[in-house]
Amino acid sequence: MSAQPTLMEEITEEIASLSVNRQSEVLDFVLFLKQRELEAVWDSIPDNEAYKLREEFAAEDRQLAENATQDYLAQLKREDNA
Repeated sequence: MSAQPTLMEEITEEIASLSVNRQSEVLDFVLFLKQRELEAVWDSIPDNEAYKLREEFAAEDRQLAENATQDYLAQLKREDNA
């Protein structure tokens, strides 16, 4: 009795038979599907929760920008004094 190949085995076999260019297209499509999954999850977040996350991300971005600016100013001062 032969075991029926799994879906992943079938996909792998079919992709292996394609040219490298076509394999690259398959990879691009898989990455597109993964991105679409992420976006679907994000879209399923309630608006009030999404708003809180956007505010949190914005605060983190501001803090990172302020830290980078301070580091940059300190570096400029060191260069001026050198």
